[in-house]
Amino acid sequence: MDAYNKGLTEVALARMEACARNGDPVACYLAAVWCSNGEGAKPDSERAQQWLIQLEQLAQGGDLEAQWEIGQHYRFGDLLPLDIARANYWLERAAEAGYPEAQHHLAWFVETGQYGYPVDQKTSESWYQRAFEQRHPETLYRFAIRQLREAQTRDEAIALLREAAERGFSQAAELLRSILH
Repeated sequence: MDAYNKGLTEVALARMEACARNGDPVACYLAAVWCSNGEGAKPDSERAQQWLIQLEQLAQGGDLEAQWEIGQHYRFGDLLPLDIARANYWLERAAEAGYPEAQHHLAWFVETGQYGYPVDQKTSESWYQRAFEQRHPETLYRFAIRQLREAQTRDEAIALLREAAERGFSQAAELLRSILH
């Protein structure tokens, strides 16, 4: 990404494809996008398709990050066709296998009834709990907010906000600053 950000698109594409060949799901997707858009080389839809195929193969082989990634790209129609049923399939597969990002989002979709999921608070809470147990930063933040709203122990909420912030969730850091100052 450093090479890409410096405008060295040919170098960036070569490096991204090397990462994709080594099984990095995000690299597979970025290589596909860059090949499709002609970044680092002439546009090449066949080459882009090969990287998308590799991404799907990684997902089918049990790579949880690949399952999450491919689900997201089906959900939003990013280089893959918009297909909510396939997106949900991959999301559920990643969540059930223990990928906390997928667990958190599945909980949210079930809580809010998005993307064809029926609203089910009990199921939603179960997925949030699983993501919480894995210390997913946005879920930690969510639990901290709940504790603050329900007037539970402030110290415990602050500890959760600290952990979420340390794990890179910027909203937690912002809220923590406002509470402590």
